[in-house]
Amino acid sequence: MKKTLLLFILLFAFSACGNRLAQPDREEVQDIAYIPAISLDYTQDFGLFTQKILAPGLFEPETGVYIGAYILSDRIVMGDIEAFEELVGVEHSFYTYFYKMGQPFPTEWVLDLIVNMKTPNIVVTPQNIERPFDYHLLRESAQLFGEINVPMFIHLFPVSHELSFDPEEYISFFRMARRYFNSYAPNVVLVWNIYADSLHLIERHYPGDDYTDWVGINLFVDSQSSISDVRAKLDFFHFHFQERKPMFISQLGISHFSSRNHAYHITEATLMMEEIFRAVRTDYPRIKAINYMSFNGIDPVNMRQGIYNFSITDNDRMTRAYRDSIRDLDNYFLPRIDFSAGKDLFSQRISHTSRAMYHDGEFYVRTTADIGIYSNIGQTDSAINIGSNEYYPLSLAAGRDFTIHADFNLRAVEIRRVN
Repeated sequence: MKKTLLLFILLFAFSACGNRLAQPDREEVQDIAYIPAISLDYTQDFGLFTQKILAPGLFEPETGVYIGAYILSDRIVMGDIEAFEELVGVEHSFYTYFYKMGQPFPTEWVLDLIVNMKTPNIVVTPQNIERPFDYHLLRESAQLFGEINVPMFIHLFPVSHELSFDPEEYISFFRMARRYFNSYAPNVVLVWNIYADSLHLIERHYPGDDYTDWVGINLFVDSQSSISDVRAKLDFFHFHFQERKPMFISQLGISHFSSRNHAYHITEATLMMEEIFRAVRTDYPRIKAINYMSFNGIDPVNMRQGIYNFSITDNDRMTRAYRDSIRDLDNYFLPRIDFSAGKDLFSQRISHTSRAMYHDGEFYVRTTADIGIYSNIGQTDSAINIGSNEYYPLSLAAGRDFTIHADFNLRAVEIRRVN
């Protein structure tokens, strides 16, 4: 009884704090007509965006990204939230636990998170990989999550080509999970997620928009990975879901050491860290949460064995790169989950496969076919050649019903409809 009362008091304080969390202001942009004169002696490419009214997911912030971490297998901090946040110098909004169905519910861990004003983020895996779809255990798990009565994120059975889930059985199981969690734990955010090297399985294993709140991607990067490869995977995932669901980088790990050749790759890893977090902010506006996996796969104490070290706590340069990537002045990376978010329609930036080129004081595009706006681009006498391609002024593409806004710090240009 005392524990239940304590939990109720903590939950009330936790929820009240989350509800009071102010949403960050939108990034200030400049109307193209008022952009100050900037002298560029070379051509720059900018991300190209429009605005669209979308239905948000549960707890989805209008702007900003929830930041969290998995630290239970990190030998340096050993799951200590206070020690981890003191080391990296940044508050996090959630922490992660791997839960195998059939195990006792991690009540003490959840209570520790509540005391620290953090939200649980739980990855649920099968008890038996040979017979993964146990509906009795699924219902029992949903009831356990409901009994604790705490808002949390649940990532159910991440899809991977290595596990070879039968698509029909998997979809039926996930849809039943949606029904069970709606009944027993309605304050749970159900996340469907997939490994980045298994994106070809999306169509076969995605249960449908009605059965998931968010979608997630698991992205592990080693020294053999290039930023272009990583961006290609994020591009594919983001373009596929950006108008349908908020997105979660459910597991992000960047290796700085490999036992394959017993070599450190710290410079490459820190640059990759900086580029991924920068890209999330500038090019992927519907990615609204990132969970960093801080563990050393080579160390036998950790939850998954491997040849890579993804820890950000055992190397000063990795710690510094992580800190610098998520610590900013305008709080884009959010230290609290806003439990009042996700109730009202909002205007969301939508990214496009086309890029805008800034050249000699004006923005140009190659095509406006995917922008979905009126185009005056028949006036080919206004075209210029950049490299071997022909580009047209974006102002012609936008026409009179749109305005063009640019942010030179984020290298983003946005087309907005005039109200």
